[in-house]
Amino acid sequence: MKKIFYFLFIFLFACHFNVMAQADSVKVSAGKEGKKDTTKVKPTFVFSGNPSLNFTQTSFSNWSAGGANSVAGVAMAGFKLIYTETKFTWETTLDMAYGLTYQEKDFLKNNDKIDFSTKFGLKSSKKWYYSLAFQLKTQFDKGYKSYPPPDKNNYTSKFMAPGYVISSLGMDYKPTSKLSFMLSPVSAKCTFVLDTMLSNRGDYGVHPGRKSLSEIGSLIKATYSKTFKSKSTINSSLELFSSWLNNFGNVDVSWEFDWNIKINKWFSSRIYSKLMYDDDIKTKDAATGKELGPRLQFKQMLGLGISLSF
Repeated sequence: MKKIFYFLFIFLFACHFNVMAQADSVKVSAGKEGKKDTTKVKPTFVFSGNPSLNFTQTSFSNWSAGGANSVAGVAMAGFKLIYTETKFTWETTLDMAYGLTYQEKDFLKNNDKIDFSTKFGLKSSKKWYYSLAFQLKTQFDKGYKSYPPPDKNNYTSKFMAPGYVISSLGMDYKPTSKLSFMLSPVSAKCTFVLDTMLSNRGDYGVHPGRKSLSEIGSLIKATYSKTFKSKSTINSSLELFSSWLNNFGNVDVSWEFDWNIKINKWFSSRIYSKLMYDDDIKTKDAATGKELGPRLQFKQMLGLGISLSF
């Protein structure tokens, strides 16, 4: 993982300097010929979204193999606002999800997500931008290790516990309108645990009794987004972050994939997955409570339901 991280940094820097050199040579030649690039982009706002409600229902009556009656629903919504002009771009996205499963007598949380990001770009060359980005990640509700929870006061997460705020300064490479690679040599990552019980335990890497952890490091973020003629959409993002001070070279990974498949005007199916590795999140053995260290985390969801796209 360390070698991959370093290779991507070197590769993107090399691409940037190569493009800048080509751009300078074009300007020089254009100056000699007396020609100037007067191409202008009319300022435009583009707003899009794809809210959906997916649900499942299972019931049993005299079923010899056994089973529990359940009803599950997940509401998901993604919104994007893009502003472009000749030298400046501004992209803002908001992704939210919340789901519950009602099984016998308990409501169980099956999905919970708030992800807000905004990025400003100042054009450097045809495909490169100087960029400043901010991102907030957290969840709406309390989460538990197991369901139904044996003790509802012993939760493992809630709103802004954890919460992640990431600010990044660097270069953004956009080979197409659908694909973006952001290279940030200087990035600040703040982990918030604003719940007293969780912060006193030192969860999510904060020191016991402290409610935040600040890290300075380097970040690479790749995003891909495509909308098909059928209004089906694919959105994927990969983030690689390495702290300068805490175990430099250890890379935190976050990869999300969301495929909203449009069936007709009202109905769609959804495939969502998230893979995550955070060096600051230590797992514990459920039986002994012994700390096992960081582990690869994975979440996936398949759904069928009502969906709107605009």
